Amino acid sequence: MFGVSMLKVQKSTIFVFLFTDRLYSMLSKHLTNVIQNLEKKKFREKYNLFKVEGEKLVEELLRSGLKIGTLIARPEWLAGKRMLPEGSPVVAVNEREMGRVSAFKSPPEVIALVEIPPPGEVKVPDGSLSVVLNGVQDPGNLGTILRVCDWFGVHSLFCDRECADHLNPKSVQASMGAIFRVEVFYVDLLEFLPAHTREAFPCYGTFLEGESIHESRLGEQGLIVMGNEGGGITPAVERFVTCRLTIPRYSPVAESLNVGVATGIVLSEFRRKNKTR
Repeated sequence: MFGVSMLKVQKSTIFVFLFTDRLYSMLSKHLTNVIQNLEKKKFREKYNLFKVEGEKLVEELLRSGLKIGTLIARPEWLAGKRMLPEGSPVVAVNEREMGRVSAFKSPPEVIALVEIPPPGEVKVPDGSLSVVLNGVQDPGNLGTILRVCDWFGVHSLFCDRECADHLNPKSVQASMGAIFRVEVFYVDLLEFLPAHTREAFPCYGTFLEGESIHESRLGEQGLIVMGNEGGGITPAVERFVTCRLTIPRYSPVAESLNVGVATGIVLSEFRRKNKTR
């Protein structure tokens, strides 16, 4: 029922305890440092891992097919699981240990370290809408946009190199699981947009000055560019926009919309208009 063996992790040794048919290991100092460092992009790239926190997101992760490197969980959470990812070490921790590696104010029941999958081939699905982000730098906004895309059935998100990292823990959390269903590509927009825009596949863009989205003819397919939180769409990218849209403002003193909110409004209008045709 109980045994001890050794496991090598990144040149460090941790003790592994075997309880019946499941593998449990102690939270080593090395693993603690790895988890804490995954808040930063350079360490996500170094270890080829990103972090997923909380029961709901980990449940979504378990259904996604992504490879889990390590699970860090409270024994109470583990006790309710009949199936754990095959071949993934499981670290059982107490509340104090979980608090050391979690970014949450209240420590979650489970954290997963997920292997970053290799980037897929950049492809724009015909017959559908895709969202393009130009300099969206807040990871929370990026996660919200992923969630909005998922809600409205948009399966591809194209980001330029100035955008936040979609694997930032804040982006992952804000996506509420959408990160496992919406494919994200990082591209050079000055090459990507002209290569994929044509008469039957327009490039829409959102501006303070443009045609009201309520009055515009919106197609069933194309690219929708959303700009930076403060500066909007850059002049270099604006050159490739074939249809300029605006969300009408009904208050003369209101500030500009949050880019996540604006993306939701834009996609809702596209879906509403095409549903009635």
